[in-house]
Amino acid sequence: MSAERAAHWTRKLNESRAALFALLDRLSPQQWQTTVFSEGDAWTVTSVLAHLVESELGMSIHVHKIRKGEPTIPDDFDLERWNAGLKRRTGDVAPDELFARAVATRAKTLEVMDSLNDDEWDLTGRHPSRGEITVDQYYETIHAHEVAHLQDLRASLRL
Repeated sequence: MSAERAAHWTRKLNESRAALFALLDRLSPQQWQTTVFSEGDAWTVTSVLAHLVESELGMSIHVHKIRKGEPTIPDDFDLERWNAGLKRRTGDVAPDELFARAVATRAKTLEVMDSLNDDEWDLTGRHPSRGEITVDQYYETIHAHEVAHLQDLRASLRL
C-alpha cells in the first residue's frame, strides 16, 4: 500500500512540477517581476516560486514531526503573518537559485515519502490552513498548492 501511495503522489508531484518549470523556463527576466498578488507586499513570479519552495519545505518538516509524534505548528501560528514575512525570510533570490532550491526541496520530499511505512500515511498533524490532516493529505496539499499557484501565474502572465 505504501509503495502505491508513494507512486501516486510521485506521479502527481512530478506532473505539477514539470508544468510549473515549463512555464517558468520560458519567461524573460522582466516577466519574473510580473506582479501576481498585490495585496500587502506585492508578490511577483519570483516571490510565488520562493513561496512554493518554502511552503513545501515547511510541509516536509511537518511530516518529519508527525513521524516523531511532535506538534507540527505552535497553537498561535498565524499563516497570514508567516506569508507576509516571505520576502524578509527568503531575500532577493535569482530565478536560477530558486530553481535549484525547488529541485533540492522536491528531491527531499520524494525521498521522505519513499521512506514512509504503511502505518505512517494515516498519522495526523495540524496544517496551518487545513487543520488536522494525514500525512497522505500533506502530499495532496503540496500538489494542490503548486497547481493553484501555477494557475495564478498563468493568469497574471496571461499565458
